[in-house]
Amino acid sequence: MKPFVGLDIGGTKCAVTLCRVDGGLDFIKKLRFDSDAALGPGHMLKALYEAVDALLTLPETSSGIEAIGVSCGGPLDSKSGVVLCPPNLPGWVNVPLVQMLKERYGVPAFLMNDANACALAEWKLGAGRGLTDMIFLTMGTGMGGGVIAGGQLLTGASDMAGEIGHLRLSESGPVGFGKAGSFEGFTSGGGIRLQILERTRTLCKKGTPPAWTRDGVQEKDLSARLLAEYAKKGDPDALTLWQEIGKMLGKGLALLTDAFNPQAIVIGSIFARSGDLFKDAMWETLKEEAIPFSVQDLRVLPAELSEQLGDAAAIMSALYPMGIDPMASQSENDGRVLYHFERLFERYPALILLRESVMDAYLMLRDTYERGHKLLLCGNGGSCADCEHIAGELMKGFYLKRPVAQSGILSKLQGGLPAIALTGHSALSTAFANDVDPLLTYAQQTLALGQKGDCVICISTSGNAKNVLNAALAAKELGLKTLALTGGSGGELAKVCDKAIIAPGHTPADVQECHLPLYHTLCAMLEAHFYKE
Repeated sequence: MKPFVGLDIGGTKCAVTLCRVDGGLDFIKKLRFDSDAALGPGHMLKALYEAVDALLTLPETSSGIEAIGVSCGGPLDSKSGVVLCPPNLPGWVNVPLVQMLKERYGVPAFLMNDANACALAEWKLGAGRGLTDMIFLTMGTGMGGGVIAGGQLLTGASDMAGEIGHLRLSESGPVGFGKAGSFEGFTSGGGIRLQILERTRTLCKKGTPPAWTRDGVQEKDLSARLLAEYAKKGDPDALTLWQEIGKMLGKGLALLTDAFNPQAIVIGSIFARSGDLFKDAMWETLKEEAIPFSVQDLRVLPAELSEQLGDAAAIMSALYPMGIDPMASQSENDGRVLYHFERLFERYPALILLRESVMDAYLMLRDTYERGHKLLLCGNGGSCADCEHIAGELMKGFYLKRPVAQSGILSKLQGGLPAIALTGHSALSTAFANDVDPLLTYAQQTLALGQKGDCVICISTSGNAKNVLNAALAAKELGLKTLALTGGSGGELAKVCDKAIIAPGHTPADVQECHLPLYHTLCAMLEAHFYKE
């Protein structure tokens, strides 16, 4: 497996990392720089591109990279890969970041809310290892969250699941997430600073200024970290305020415990650094407020990844949607795919010389689907039937059931990989053949149905079928990828197409007998990559 690139985009700092994945994350190099977010997205994107370009000059990337993962504050749309309007990134409005990265670097790219990405990182690599139900809370400058339920990340209908900082804990109180009395207002770094300011002013009015004021600390320097320093010295005002913060944290955790019944709640940043100052007050309130059965086995744990959390989160933004377990070896991650690949050559030793071309074809088809594109297929006679056969194996369950949903009509359906056999459009093909040119029919369909990034599978036992060759030529002009499935010497198709599998044999029957196990294997490998039991 090639290394991955991770982009951790923040309002203050950005980091770009290069990482191997094999039984864990092995970070090769990290480039970090100030965001200068006020200068707008153009400035930041230029810096991000320069960092990625620099990593691509390293020897470790001589054969390329596998994918790019991006961890970024929301709101964003991870499905479409668009950064919508994060408050800490001025000007980043509807930025199609994933598409921009795909076009620039030619590899799959993925975007994820940073709190969700951190949840995945702690789940797979940190304090949540081995759990199926856990919640991660950032408890940093803000209070974000990510929810793992039943071994799956919850993203919600509009990618906004886990925004727990917006929960209101009191009718009034410090403002966080734009709401007075919110979870974020009471427990985040920004909210804690507001409470220190308010407490300082109150104590000063009473004529009993706190120690930090007597020590000459300026208002601009007040922070949760400073409050922790005074509390650890035994300062009563600092200790009292931490107790109040702990109670509000417990109140918020009780709501999450009642709603999700997690095995553990993992909390980063302030909790990981200073949790001992307020943990007892947190537990006291949590036990009072939450359902006893839900609390009895609950653990509240500090995040383990510490300074590596942001880097790991960026890499997890790519690994999770690709179905890659960072703690598994490469062979384990690819095992289901490789099973079908090796089985082909065990059953058909005469095809052993095609190992490289079969794997190349698989990778191209896999990348086509990973980038959200589709397959078009064309061929004549027996190859026409093969086109329909391939589409049938891809569009529904082959070896696997491919469940879609647990309720509604979708629960009765199976996941499908989009594939269109151009052979089945009789009205169009006969009309175009009669009105224009029968040898251009598949080319016309490719023009009408194809989009840049799609792939056309061109099947011809000789490699010289004119109408199939014309479809390949049209696809090349349109920016579509092409895969030839041929026989004999490969014919003209093997010369024109991006990849070619040239089956042994010089008669149509001999070649087609080889084509069947070849495309069955490709379909099985694709299914194994994209679907689980």
